[in-house]
Amino acid sequence: MAKKIKDNYSFKEMDFKFKGYKILSSMYKMASKIGLKNDKMDESFNKLVELNRQYNQIKETPDEFNSFFSEQGWIAYETMNFDIMLKSVELAKSGSKDEAEQILVDYYSEDTLRFSIMRLKGIEQFRPRINLTYNALDDYLAQRYYACIPIILMMIDGFVNDFEQKGFFASEVNLSIWDSIAAHDSGLNQLACIFGKSRKKTTSEEIRLPYRNGILHGRDLGYGNKMVAAKSWAALFAIGDWARALKDGKKGIEKVFKPPTLKENVISLTESLKQYSQIQEEKKTITDWRPRKMIVGLDVPEMGEDKEYELGSPERTLVEFLTYLKKSNYGKMAQCTTKLCPSTDSVGKVAKEVREIFQKKQMTNFKIINIRDEAPAISEIDTALTFELNSNEVIHNHTFRLIYQDDECNSYVRGHDKGMWKILWNFYPIEFVN
Repeated sequence: MAKKIKDNYSFKEMDFKFKGYKILSSMYKMASKIGLKNDKMDESFNKLVELNRQYNQIKETPDEFNSFFSEQGWIAYETMNFDIMLKSVELAKSGSKDEAEQILVDYYSEDTLRFSIMRLKGIEQFRPRINLTYNALDDYLAQRYYACIPIILMMIDGFVNDFEQKGFFASEVNLSIWDSIAAHDSGLNQLACIFGKSRKKTTSEEIRLPYRNGILHGRDLGYGNKMVAAKSWAALFAIGDWARALKDGKKGIEKVFKPPTLKENVISLTESLKQYSQIQEEKKTITDWRPRKMIVGLDVPEMGEDKEYELGSPERTLVEFLTYLKKSNYGKMAQCTTKLCPSTDSVGKVAKEVREIFQKKQMTNFKIINIRDEAPAISEIDTALTFELNSNEVIHNHTFRLIYQDDECNSYVRGHDKGMWKILWNFYPIEFVN
């Protein structure tokens, strides 16, 4: 019998944790009968039933999802929104498979795509492909599906090649990894076989799968639709999860689950559930996220001190940066910036680069014109900057793009405790202000 996703190491480990918790629950119930009762313990054990139900749902759904949708070009992967996965499975079970596929297509909205692409930036092998990927995103949002699909397929092939020395569509490549959802035998390997099918007949009929050979060799001429584009994006993000699993050392000899002692099991269960809850809450936040509707001058001041702006907001970070600029504090300015990729450059080196851009002009004032929340981890702020040049005042309009990330350039949903707002390095237009 083929191994299922629910047989993965992590699920076996969690099965054992719940087993231990159930034993404790039974012991507590026996103790309660002789008067050893505690309200907080009652509450905790009462939650166990619902937590166990949710966990079983999480464990079973990826296998169900792949069984319903892998032949249609969709597979389950770690960073996919679980609620979307679950809803699709429920619709498929009720016979509404076409409706389920439409929900999957709609899931790959601008917000989801921007956030998922930003997560890919944390993988070194993908960084050279970022600009082309954003070009594909621009085409996708403009409904130029015929343009974005070939780019995504090329990015997929090259991305895998950087790890395996074989592309995603090579017949001999094996993308299976132990303890992975995306890289399970029912996942990426099957997807590669479907997408890589030989297409020897030229046809103009609309297709619903991103057949790499048919598209790139000019045989499947009816590929330019949103369904094919969304499936291409989904495959790219699943490969991102595969790459992260590789970096975690999950390729090679499979780790064998060894049950811990009961004491170790109980101690670690709470932490595991907490981590899982945080991950699911982050995914839910991405789906539920909505941009703030802010009017500059009413909701936030056009100008002022940093303390007048909400703590932890992108506008406060920008005002701090501009305040440092007025004071020519290039070191502090450098700490507010990011170049998107983890860098070994010292703060001093970055500060020197900032100084070279700004030192020949003195900013005397600034005004915030507009604030746009573009995605859960991206905001853009339009400003009017006043510089003193040769005894004259010059006003330069500049848009700052801010990213919510950690020191390793991993992006997070705004508000996550690991993230902070950073200003994207794009100051060169200011350098030529005269």
